[in-house]
Amino acid sequence: MTVRDAPWPEGTPCWVEVQVDDPVRTSGFYGRLFGWTFLDHGEEYDHYLTARLDGRNVADIGPRPPGAERGGPSAWLVCLAVADADAVAGRIERAGGRLLVAPNDVGTHGRFAVAEDPAGAVFAIWQADEYPGAQVAGVAGAAVRHHCLSRDVDAAAAFYAAVFGHTVVPGPGAGEVALRLDGREVASVAEAVGGVASHWRVAFGVVDVDAAAAAVVGLGGAVREGPYASLRGRGALVADAQGTLFEILEGKP
Repeated sequence: MTVRDAPWPEGTPCWVEVQVDDPVRTSGFYGRLFGWTFLDHGEEYDHYLTARLDGRNVADIGPRPPGAERGGPSAWLVCLAVADADAVAGRIERAGGRLLVAPNDVGTHGRFAVAEDPAGAVFAIWQADEYPGAQVAGVAGAAVRHHCLSRDVDAAAAFYAAVFGHTVVPGPGAGEVALRLDGREVASVAEAVGGVASHWRVAFGVVDVDAAAAAVVGLGGAVREGPYASLRGRGALVADAQGTLFEILEGKP
């Protein structure tokens, strides 16, 4: 378990968020599944809900922006920590990525931008001010793993290394590479198979993957794959009640 109140090192996944049609309904699903409580940031922040695990921030659930398509599944957005969002935005473009949302201030919380890597996976960058990102990770109910499923593993890995200074080494899975900072794995990139588009995915920790998968179904979600055994522990790919995909992972990531 990692507990943190300071900004995360640059290039480390530091936060996840999802935008949905009905944040209150969605918060009910995750609250019952993971034991999260929620802080409503009010009208100034579009009533974004910050999920808390034992009083520590772990994720955000917010409304879709005006004009966004409604009714379909959303996607969890993985944010990587940066010291200077504007400088990193420039590196993203020079390395072959594309800015989807230019760096902008989120009140006094921090500075934020959304980008797409050369293989099409969408991610965000977060320059912390008052909000450092997740205050707890690597424990049941919090994010335990972030990985990019890519249509071009080599191009994606080279991009993240160029932008964030990751060291790229072979990962434990077939065709997988690990992204390391100071010798520690912070994320990974693996092949997106079956015609799936490139995307980032988050795994949340659980104590018992079978019980958690059953709870997902009981709350109106679905199990898409598994439960299965992996080199990182027993896991499952599941969808919440609106169809948004995430993984649950039992054991050490």
